[in-house]
Amino acid sequence: MTQRSADLRARENQSKFVQQRINAVEKHFAELCQDFSAYSRKLARVRDRGDLLSKSLLTYAEAEAPSTKAGLTNFAEHISSIQDYRQAQVSRLEFKVVQPLTLYGTACKHAKDDLKSSFAAREKEINQQKKLDKVRQKAPSDRQQISQAESKLQKATVDATRSNKALEDQMDAFERKRLQDIKSILSEFVKIEMLFHAKCLESYTDAFQALQSISDEDDLEEFRNSLRPFSAADSNSRQSLFRGDSKQSLNSTTGSSRPSTVDRRRPAKQQLQYSEEDDEEEDDEEDDDDDEDYSEEDVAEEYYKR
Repeated sequence: MTQRSADLRARENQSKFVQQRINAVEKHFAELCQDFSAYSRKLARVRDRGDLLSKSLLTYAEAEAPSTKAGLTNFAEHISSIQDYRQAQVSRLEFKVVQPLTLYGTACKHAKDDLKSSFAAREKEINQQKKLDKVRQKAPSDRQQISQAESKLQKATVDATRSNKALEDQMDAFERKRLQDIKSILSEFVKIEMLFHAKCLESYTDAFQALQSISDEDDLEEFRNSLRPFSAADSNSRQSLFRGDSKQSLNSTTGSSRPSTVDRRRPAKQQLQYSEEDDEEEDDEEDDDDDEDYSEEDVAEEYYKR
């Protein structure tokens, strides 16, 4: 009796431990599945935003100078390729991480069913033990009823022992699979992340080189050439106005009585010769004036004489 009670208590504690273990696995794996699913959905949103960013860069590149346009176009293509890698990352996470975790809901359900069978066998054994105790108390001399109760108890004990052994084997396999799966699932997660980031590093390197290939000076020269016709027209109009003012000033200065530089640079002898000739001409003019005055007086005298 004492040994049987100890065995029943040991199997009861074992069943409780198994039940707690199954509940813990079900809880934590469900949380992991939920978190990895949310992580995958966030990556899908980042992928969509990356596609929009790539389209915006392509649209912006169309309005830029040739060098900047080529650099931004290549940069946008590399950003788009990163989103393709991100799509592959999301698909791998769904297939190799999230989906195996969701299967543990069914696995835990089957483990609980096995545990219920073990509980039922143990409960049957306990009930048969109680019946045997009652028979012994009511009819301790009735060997037939006691023998039947003992045989039923023996059968229930065998069933409970068999069920308990099966439960141990099933829980051992369940625990082994759980440890292997969590190791494999998290390893796949790390591989997926490493592959994604390795590919992204290559694409980001190419994107950086595409930006460095942009020639600032060429695009600035292109901008200056586009801006230059307007400034050239302004400078031409200013030059024409300046030339018009210069011509007017030259015309006004040519009509003045200032002696020319040729006259100022004549030799001294030539200037003296010119001055003597001018004096002789002035004397001749004075003589002519005297002759004219004299003839007029003579005419007047003759008139009065008449």
